[in-house]
Amino acid sequence: MNLRTIDLNLLPVLEAVYTERSLTRASETLRITQPAVSNALARLRVHFEDPLFVREGRGVKPTAMAEALMPAVRDALDRLRAGLESRSVFEPAHSTRVFNISARDAGAFLMAPALAKRMETEAPGVRISWSQVNRTAISTELASGRLDLAIEIDGLRGADLERQHLLATPYACAIANDHPMADQPMTQARFLELRHIAVSSRREGRSYVEEIVRATGHRITPVLRLPHYMPAIEIVRQTHLAVTAPLPLVEHAGVRVFALPFDYRPLDSVLYWRRENAEDPALTWLKGLLTDIAGAAEQT
Repeated sequence: MNLRTIDLNLLPVLEAVYTERSLTRASETLRITQPAVSNALARLRVHFEDPLFVREGRGVKPTAMAEALMPAVRDALDRLRAGLESRSVFEPAHSTRVFNISARDAGAFLMAPALAKRMETEAPGVRISWSQVNRTAISTELASGRLDLAIEIDGLRGADLERQHLLATPYACAIANDHPMADQPMTQARFLELRHIAVSSRREGRSYVEEIVRATGHRITPVLRLPHYMPAIEIVRQTHLAVTAPLPLVEHAGVRVFALPFDYRPLDSVLYWRRENAEDPALTWLKGLLTDIAGAAEQT
C-alpha cells in the first residue's frame, strides 16, 4: 500500500463497506451520504486498479484484492484510533477501540466471560483480542504496543512495567466420579498415588502442581502433559487420571473435586501494563473493569 499516493481518509470507507457489505449501510455507519461513499470507493478502485467490491443480491461482496487488503487496513485504523483515543476523553459507549490482552487459559476462563458481559452493555463497539503470549515475550510485546495488558503470574521483570495484584486463585484436585478413590478422603498419600496430568504452557520445566508437591518434600511424575486445562478436565472425566487445576475451572465440571491435602499458596495473578500507558483513559477504564471482575470472583 503506497501511503504517499492514497488519501488515508478513504480507508474508513473501505473498512465500512467491507464490514457492512452495503454502500447504504456503510454511509449510515460513517454518517455521510451514499454518493460520498460511492465517490470514495471509485477513487479507491482507481488507486488499487481493482473493483474491490462487486454486486451480490442487494449488497456487495469483496474481491480477492479487498480481502487481501483488509487485515492491513484494519490494523492501521485500529492503531490510529487507539492513539487518538489515548489522548482524549474515553467514552466506552461510543468507542470502537481494540484491546489486546494476554492471559493463560485459566486467567481467560476466569475473566473473559464476565468482561464480555460488561462490555455488551457498557461498550458494545469495543473489541477484545485475547491471546496467550509466552512469558518471556510479554515485556517486549507490551513495549511494542502489540499488547495492552497481560494477566500473568507474579515475577515478570522490566523497568517500564507497571503491575497490580489481580486475584489469588485456589487450586483443587479433580478426578472422575467413578474413580476408585472418588469416595475416599483425599490424603496426601492418596494424592501422591494418583496418576497425574500436568498442565503447563511451557514445553519443559516443572508445572505448577509439580512445584507445590515438591515444596512438601515429595515428587510426582505426571503421565500426561498438556498446555491447557480444558482438554485435561475432559480427559479426567473419561479416565482414571487426575488433574490439579484452578478451583473455578473444576467445581462445576462434573468431576469429583478435593481440596489439596497439604498447605500451599494460592496462585497470584498479576495485571501488567507499560508504564508510559498509565495515564491512557481507555486503558484505565479497562483495568478498572478487570479489577472489579477479579474482586467479585475472589468473593464467590
